[in-house]
Amino acid sequence: PGSPALRVRDRWVIAVADAPKAPARRLTFTYPVLDAARRIVFLATGRDKADIVRDVLEGPVDPERRPAQGIRPAPGRLLFLLDEAAASKRSRARAPAGGP
Repeated sequence: PGSPALRVRDRWVIAVADAPKAPARRLTFTYPVLDAARRIVFLATGRDKADIVRDVLEGPVDPERRPAQGIRPAPGRLLFLLDEAAASKRSRARAPAGGP
């Protein structure tokens, strides 16, 4: 969140030297490379992810605060795989694909 990498459009990968979580120095894909993907999958597990999952899927769109909201794969699909705990704060229950 808040990283200058979120505004990079002329490169597919950027070096980040001050990420808030370890490893602080890393390479990060930019939105253009992620948006070119056929499928983007987010995997979230545990109750500690429930607030973030709710914010990303149901909150106001603010990619600076929740970078996952800025991913829009043009040719592909965006898929969220959540366990019950990570999905526990969602306000809208949805049946799994192929489910009832």
